[in-house]
Amino acid sequence: MLNSRRFATTLLSLGLVASLTGGSMVQAADPAPPAAKAVPAPIDLSFPDGEDWTTATEREKMAYLLGIRDMASAEYQLTGPNPKRRTLVEKLVKALDGMALRHIMEAIDGYYKANPDKQKRSIFEVIWFQLVVPKVGPAKIK
Repeated sequence: MLNSRRFATTLLSLGLVASLTGGSMVQAADPAPPAAKAVPAPIDLSFPDGEDWTTATEREKMAYLLGIRDMASAEYQLTGPNPKRRTLVEKLVKALDGMALRHIMEAIDGYYKANPDKQKRSIFEVIWFQLVVPKVGPAKIK
């Protein structure tokens, strides 16, 4: 009787251990179903234009300009005033040096108000041709 009880207890213990370890192994080895995998959304890399600018808040406009300024400043610091490769950054930095972001924003606002037929023109084009080229001239291809 004692042996059969010990045998039963041992058998139940082994069954419990096997189910606990075996079950977790099976769960860990199961791959996620294909439908559960996340698919990254496509990234929109189009340049924002006048339609985007005129509907943007002042904060969004300033954030856009801050991003351009920071990118140009970082590249200028990395490449210096005489970069080895062709870049727009040198002229952009020289033309906009000392100009407040608010002034740039107002110039872009003024351009799109004065030219309602050019709402498809990208914001960067407006910055380049209305603010940069008049100060430092067009970019020359080397």
